[in-house]
Amino acid sequence: MKNNILVKLFKSFETQKIKYCVRGRYAHLPNDLDGGDVDILIDKKDFKLARKLIRNLGFKYYPYTQPNLFYFAYDDNLGLVQLDILIKQIIPIKKYKNFYIPKNDNKIPNKKTFSKKIFTGVIRRVYWAFRGPIIVFEGPDGSGKTTLSEFVFDSFNKFPLEKKLIHFSTHFKDKKPSSLKRFLTRNFSILKTYQNKIFGKMTITDRYIYLTFRNHNKFLKNLLRAFAPSPNIVFIMKTTSEVIKKRKLGQRDLLSPKLIKELYSVYSKIKVSKKIEIDTSKSLKQNKKIVADEILKTLLK
Repeated sequence: MKNNILVKLFKSFETQKIKYCVRGRYAHLPNDLDGGDVDILIDKKDFKLARKLIRNLGFKYYPYTQPNLFYFAYDDNLGLVQLDILIKQIIPIKKYKNFYIPKNDNKIPNKKTFSKKIFTGVIRRVYWAFRGPIIVFEGPDGSGKTTLSEFVFDSFNKFPLEKKLIHFSTHFKDKKPSSLKRFLTRNFSILKTYQNKIFGKMTITDRYIYLTFRNHNKFLKNLLRAFAPSPNIVFIMKTTSEVIKKRKLGQRDLLSPKLIKELYSVYSKIKVSKKIEIDTSKSLKQNKKIVADEILKTLLK
C-alpha cells in the first residue's frame, strides 16, 4: 500500500482515536480516487482535532460549501485530493483495509436540501466574483510552461471553479503572423482574462503580457501592462539555453542564448504579488507538486 496522503490521514485519525468513516465510494481507496472526491463522516466531538490533523497534512479549506466542508491537497501519487466532510454523530462502523466504513456497508446520503444547494452555490459565486484567480506561466519556448499550464488545467478539474486555459502566443505554421494579428490576439486574450476574473473563473495562461512590445512602442507596452489584470501567481520556468536547444531542435525559430538571457531579464522585472521560479532541472513530478501546492496556498486558507 502506497504511503500517500490518504494513508497518512487515516493513520493519523486512528492514532488519535478520531471516530470517522468513509461514507461512500470507498472500494478504490486509498490508492486510487477513481475520478472523485473522498466522502468522510466525522463525529462532532472529534472534529476540532480532526481538522487540525487535516491541516497538518497540508489540506486547504474551500469556503461556502456548508453543511459539507471541502478540503483540498495535492499528492504526488493521487493528484488533487478533495475531502468532502460531513459532521454529525457517528454511526456503527467497521474496519475496511486501513480505514473505516459504515457497518452495514450502505452509503450515508448527504441530505443537503435543494435550497441549501442553491444558497451555497450563489454565495460561492459572489465570493469569487471580480476575483477570479489568474495563474500565469512564463518562460522561453521549450522551457516547459505549456506542459505545466496544461497540467494545472487538467489536474484541477475537480476544483469547484470553472477554468479557462489561454495561450497568449500567436501560433503559426507556414509564416509569422502580422504585427496587427499579434496585437489583436493578445488584446482579445486580455479581454477574456478580464471576463473570467469578473465572473469568478480561474484563468490559466501560457504566457502573458510581459514580453509584448518589449523592444519597441513603449506607449503601447505600458498601456497594455496597465490595462491587463494583475495575476495571483506568475511561475517563471528557469532553464538553460542548452536544454531549450535540445527540446526545440529543428524548429525554425530556435532562440539564441543571447535572446534567452534577454527574456529572463524581462521576467526578473515583473512586479506581482507572487512570483515563483520553477527550476526545470528538477523532475516534472517535483515541479507539478510545487506548482499545485503554491496555487492551493494562494487561493485557499
